[in-house]
Amino acid sequence: MASIGGSYNPDAEPSSGYQPLPAGEYALEIVESDYDVNARGNGMVLKCKAQIVGGAYDCRPFYINYNLEHEDDQTQEIGQRDFAGLRRATGVLSPSDTSELHFKTFRVKIGRKVRKSTGELENVIKQYLFGDEPDPEPHRPGVKAAEWRKAA
Repeated sequence: MASIGGSYNPDAEPSSGYQPLPAGEYALEIVESDYDVNARGNGMVLKCKAQIVGGAYDCRPFYINYNLEHEDDQTQEIGQRDFAGLRRATGVLSPSDTSELHFKTFRVKIGRKVRKSTGELENVIKQYLFGDEPDPEPHRPGVKAAEWRKAA
Protein backbone atom coordinates (compact mmCIF):
# COMPACT_ATOMS: atom_id res chain seq x y z
CA MET A 1 0.00 0.00 0.00
CA ALA A 2 1.02 3.60 -0.50
CA SER A 3 0.12 6.59 1.63
CA ILE A 4 -1.49 9.41 -0.38
CA GLY A 5 -2.79 11.57 2.47
CA GLY A 6 -2.62 15.27 1.64
CA SER A 7 -1.72 14.71 -2.03
CA TYR A 8 -5.21 15.17 -3.48
CA ASN A 9 -8.02 17.68 -3.33
CA PRO A 10 -10.96 16.15 -1.43
CA ASP A 11 -13.31 18.80 -2.91
CA ALA A 12 -12.35 18.19 -6.57
CA GLU A 13 -15.22 17.59 -9.00
CA PRO A 14 -15.21 14.27 -10.86
CA SER A 15 -13.98 14.37 -14.45
CA SER A 16 -16.69 14.89 -17.05
CA GLY A 17 -14.90 12.46 -19.36
CA TYR A 18 -13.29 12.82 -22.74
CA GLN A 19 -14.88 15.26 -25.16
CA PRO A 20 -13.52 15.43 -28.72
CA LEU A 21 -12.16 18.72 -30.01
CA PRO A 22 -14.47 20.84 -32.15
CA ALA A 23 -13.75 20.42 -35.85
CA GLY A 24 -11.36 23.10 -37.07
CA GLU A 25 -7.76 24.03 -37.78
CA TYR A 26 -5.17 23.62 -35.04
CA ALA A 27 -1.43 23.90 -34.48
CA LEU A 28 0.13 20.76 -33.00
CA GLU A 29 3.55 19.52 -31.98
CA ILE A 30 4.69 15.97 -31.31
CA VAL A 31 6.02 15.52 -27.78
CA GLU A 32 6.52 11.72 -27.61
CA SER A 33 6.81 8.92 -30.16
CA ASP A 34 7.41 5.19 -30.36
CA TYR A 35 7.73 2.74 -33.27
CA ASP A 36 6.39 -0.67 -32.34
CA VAL A 37 4.54 -3.76 -33.53
CA ASN A 38 0.82 -3.05 -33.90
CA ALA A 39 -1.78 -4.71 -31.65
CA ARG A 40 -2.55 -7.51 -34.12
CA GLY A 41 1.10 -8.25 -34.83
CA ASN A 42 0.69 -7.75 -38.57
CA GLY A 43 2.57 -4.49 -38.98
CA MET A 44 4.56 -1.67 -37.45
CA VAL A 45 2.97 1.53 -36.19
CA LEU A 46 4.50 4.90 -35.36
CA LYS A 47 2.61 6.12 -32.28
CA CYS A 48 2.82 9.85 -31.66
CA LYS A 49 1.58 11.86 -28.72
CA ALA A 50 1.07 15.42 -29.90
CA GLN A 51 -0.35 18.44 -28.12
CA ILE A 52 -2.30 21.48 -29.22
CA VAL A 53 -0.21 24.65 -29.41
CA GLY A 54 -2.03 27.85 -28.49
CA GLY A 55 -5.69 28.75 -28.30
CA ALA A 56 -8.37 27.51 -25.94
CA TYR A 57 -7.04 23.92 -26.07
CA ASP A 58 -3.35 24.75 -25.48
CA CYS A 59 -1.37 21.69 -24.30
CA ARG A 60 -4.30 19.28 -24.76
CA PRO A 61 -2.99 15.88 -25.90
CA PHE A 62 -3.82 14.49 -29.33
CA TYR A 63 -2.76 10.98 -30.37
CA ILE A 64 -1.77 10.06 -33.94
CA ASN A 65 -0.84 6.62 -35.29
CA TYR A 66 0.84 5.93 -38.63
CA ASN A 67 0.80 2.36 -40.02
CA LEU A 68 4.16 2.56 -41.80
CA GLU A 69 4.44 -1.19 -42.36
CA HIS A 70 1.41 -3.48 -42.68
CA GLU A 71 0.49 -6.76 -44.33
CA ASP A 72 -2.49 -5.01 -45.96
CA ASP A 73 -1.15 -2.84 -48.79
CA GLN A 74 -3.98 -0.27 -48.57
CA THR A 75 -3.50 0.22 -44.82
CA GLN A 76 0.23 0.72 -45.34
CA GLU A 77 -0.35 3.14 -48.24
CA ILE A 78 -2.69 5.28 -46.12
CA GLY A 79 -0.15 5.32 -43.28
CA GLN A 80 2.67 6.28 -45.63
CA ARG A 81 0.62 9.12 -47.19
CA ASP A 82 -0.41 10.46 -43.79
CA PHE A 83 3.20 10.32 -42.60
CA ALA A 84 4.29 12.16 -45.77
CA GLY A 85 1.80 14.90 -44.80
CA LEU A 86 3.32 15.13 -41.32
CA ARG A 87 6.86 15.27 -42.73
CA ARG A 88 5.97 18.07 -45.15
CA ALA A 89 3.99 19.98 -42.50
CA THR A 90 6.91 19.85 -40.02
CA GLY A 91 9.57 20.49 -42.66
CA VAL A 92 11.41 17.31 -41.58
CA LEU A 93 11.31 15.52 -44.91
CA SER A 94 13.71 12.61 -44.27
CA PRO A 95 13.87 11.81 -40.55
CA SER A 96 16.06 8.91 -39.48
CA ASP A 97 14.77 9.04 -35.90
CA THR A 98 11.31 10.02 -34.66
CA SER A 99 12.83 12.47 -32.18
CA GLU A 100 13.60 14.73 -35.17
CA LEU A 101 9.83 15.35 -35.40
CA HIS A 102 9.46 16.37 -31.75
CA PHE A 103 8.54 19.97 -30.91
CA LYS A 104 8.15 21.03 -34.56
CA THR A 105 4.89 22.94 -34.79
CA PHE A 106 2.65 21.90 -37.67
CA ARG A 107 -0.90 22.74 -38.69
CA VAL A 108 -3.79 20.37 -39.35
CA LYS A 109 -7.48 20.39 -40.06
CA ILE A 110 -9.17 18.18 -37.46
CA GLY A 111 -12.59 16.64 -37.98
CA ARG A 112 -14.88 14.29 -36.11
CA LYS A 113 -16.15 10.82 -36.95
CA VAL A 114 -18.11 8.11 -35.21
CA ARG A 115 -15.95 5.26 -33.94
CA LYS A 116 -17.38 2.03 -35.36
CA SER A 117 -16.56 -0.07 -32.29
CA THR A 118 -18.26 2.19 -29.71
CA GLY A 119 -20.45 4.67 -31.58
CA GLU A 120 -18.66 7.54 -29.81
CA LEU A 121 -17.28 10.61 -31.55
CA GLU A 122 -13.53 10.78 -32.06
CA ASN A 123 -11.18 13.26 -33.69
CA VAL A 124 -9.30 12.55 -36.90
CA ILE A 125 -6.82 14.55 -38.93
CA LYS A 126 -8.61 15.45 -42.16
CA GLN A 127 -5.75 17.38 -43.72
CA TYR A 128 -2.19 18.50 -43.07
CA LEU A 129 -1.67 22.21 -43.80
CA PHE A 130 1.61 23.43 -45.22
CA GLY A 131 3.58 26.67 -44.91
CA ASP A 132 2.92 27.59 -48.52
CA GLU A 133 -0.83 27.86 -47.81
CA PRO A 134 -2.61 30.90 -46.34
CA ASP A 135 -3.03 31.03 -42.57
CA PRO A 136 -6.23 29.43 -41.28
CA GLU A 137 -9.09 31.43 -39.83
CA PRO A 138 -8.84 31.72 -36.03
CA HIS A 139 -10.54 28.80 -34.26
CA ARG A 140 -13.66 29.89 -32.40
CA PRO A 141 -15.84 26.95 -31.37
CA GLY A 142 -19.49 27.36 -32.33
CA VAL A 143 -18.95 30.60 -34.26
CA LYS A 144 -18.90 30.66 -38.05
CA ALA A 145 -16.26 32.90 -39.63
CA ALA A 146 -18.84 35.27 -41.11
CA GLU A 147 -20.53 35.76 -37.71
CA TRP A 148 -17.42 36.77 -35.80
CA ARG A 149 -16.23 39.07 -38.60
CA LYS A 150 -19.46 41.06 -38.31
CA ALA A 151 -18.97 41.36 -34.55
CA ALA A 152 -15.40 42.66 -34.83
